[in-house]
Amino acid sequence: MGHSWGTRIMSMYVIGNNDKTNKLVLYAPGWLRSSPSLTDPGGTLGAYRTVTLADVIKRRSMGLPPGVEHRDLMPEAWFKIWADAAFAADPWGDRQDPKVMRAPTGPQADNRDYFGVGKEQYDPADIRVPTLLILGEWDADTPPYMAQALFPRLINAPYKRLVMIGEGTHIIFTEKNRMQLFREVQLFLDEPRGE
Repeated sequence: MGHSWGTRIMSMYVIGNNDKTNKLVLYAPGWLRSSPSLTDPGGTLGAYRTVTLADVIKRRSMGLPPGVEHRDLMPEAWFKIWADAAFAADPWGDRQDPKVMRAPTGPQADNRDYFGVGKEQYDPADIRVPTLLILGEWDADTPPYMAQALFPRLINAPYKRLVMIGEGTHIIFTEKNRMQLFREVQLFLDEPRGE
């Protein structure tokens, strides 16, 4: 199972190891991009970028329909617990004013070299295991058009499934509808593989 940039890593791993893989779950999969990346600051990329709490709130609000706020998906009490833990995980960033999280820039570099310029990083036809693509309806990081374009390219998967969870974003695993994500993934993994 991979999430976001991790779907590229998992896809490439499976392509080299179809015989060792039972099933593949791609949660919020990226694919060829026709919209700007929300996480690429432009300019020269260092090893990481820094993200403030204000940046997190702004990004969590991207792609939401009018009248919906990030706190409608993740109550403030949950958000505070998550943010405190996330920022504390980086002792250096936790000491900055304002506090920051450091995020690696590998996803931005890959996007610049591949999906962001219309170049495939891997061939989905080389995936030969049952595959689930799952994402939130309001995912602005890897919008639904990406999964919808990737899905028909999985021509050699014994079976495949595309699930979109309503009222969810790129990080639905932290939001009110997270149990739908967990149930759909578990259902897919528990099913007999059958071919």
